[in-house]
Amino acid sequence: MAVAPDEILPQTETKLDGRRERSADSRRRIIAAMMELVESGLYAPTAEAVAARAEVSLRTVFRHFEEMDNLYMEIVEILFERVAPMLDQPMVARTWPALLDETLDQRAMLFEAIAPYFVTMTLHRHRNKTMASQGRRLVTMSRDLLAVTLPAQLVSDRQLFELMCALLSMETWLRLRETQGLTVAEAKAALRRAAVALWPVEG
Repeated sequence: MAVAPDEILPQTETKLDGRRERSADSRRRIIAAMMELVESGLYAPTAEAVAARAEVSLRTVFRHFEEMDNLYMEIVEILFERVAPMLDQPMVARTWPALLDETLDQRAMLFEAIAPYFVTMTLHRHRNKTMASQGRRLVTMSRDLLAVTLPAQLVSDRQLFELMCALLSMETWLRLRETQGLTVAEAKAALRRAAVALWPVEG
């Protein structure tokens, strides 16, 4: 007896839905594996390492991401989505150095979250123009945040403001944390001491 088309269609749709869900799950696992590897300190994971961590085949990795650079860009976009709420938090303090303390708290939280990804972007900036532009985007966001949170008198002094931007930058934070081995609290204290020395104004 012939099977009616409307009896075949639900089965076909179920199979298609199953394939799509498996494909979406593989993609999620690949992205998660990439991020886990970067956050563990492997700043330039290979496709083989990602495939092994995600428990998928190498072919599956390249079916979803034709080039590894595409996968790197995917995790960078996820990173920006993660940090957006941190950047949108309004400052409560209005006077210096209370404003500095709040700024340091915010930047410590932000920098600790993005540190491994910033290193990854730095490692790839010479061979990947898009990655380089994303690194500059991150630096610009960090600088713009200071421009709207630091006292107007400080910001209006260009040399002083640029010095403060360099002092409170991701690069300086990494130097203190990774190269010099300071704890988060020690790094914040060192930056506070230097910032107050640059701008010893109160009130």
